[in-house]
Amino acid sequence: MSFRAGIIAAGEGSRLAARYRGIVKPLVPVAGRPLSHWVAGSLAAAGADELTVLTNSRGAAVAPSLRAAFPRLAFDCMTADTASSFESFRLVALRLAEKSEDFLISTVDALVPSEDVVGFLTECRTARAVAGLALTAHVDDENPLWADVDERDFVTAVGDDARTRRRATCGLYYLTRAAAARLPKASAHPRLRDFWRALCAQGVSVAGPLLSETLDVDRPQDVVAAEVYAASRLHASNPERKHSPS
Repeated sequence: MSFRAGIIAAGEGSRLAARYRGIVKPLVPVAGRPLSHWVAGSLAAAGADELTVLTNSRGAAVAPSLRAAFPRLAFDCMTADTASSFESFRLVALRLAEKSEDFLISTVDALVPSEDVVGFLTECRTARAVAGLALTAHVDDENPLWADVDERDFVTAVGDDARTRRRATCGLYYLTRAAAARLPKASAHPRLRDFWRALCAQGVSVAGPLLSETLDVDRPQDVVAAEVYAASRLHASNPERKHSPS
């Protein structure tokens, strides 16, 4: 399986900044390897042959770092200081839609084993979904984005609209070119979660496959957990792992 994917690496990373002064979030070290390398490695091991990466103006070192670590992987790198997480998502989605009928987008802090990436993409395609939210029952977040699903694992409600609240999103998304073409203007939503809430409320077919345990790296204490997680869950799914200076 081959596919195109994107990584949103343009956030502020404010909760990590105090401990990792002078280091942008995509390059925060996790088990001796930049955070963004773990994400890129899982996507590549799952079959991604090209990654579109969005960084902000402070992340100039991210693209060279990724290219050095993954010399056989094609990169399409963009730089933008966006006003919201939705604007960042929109930029990456529109770029990917220029080349592919469907694609995955990951946040730079979402640690997901490659086998789960493959399973997520396969389920979204099999379901013929317009879009997809990767979900997990392992929730360790101060402000999780809850998602309810029906008996076919299609998302019925997101965020404040969710009622059962047994699953939460984990920073991995599926989108088709058709869905990207209908994305509203950047100012339509102040946050990415607001977009997904609105999309599901409109009755759009959004798949919600359940993944195994995933990890979101937002806080300093998450880095400690990520060290253990990477050693047990990600090393095997990152066969081209290479250390490179951050």
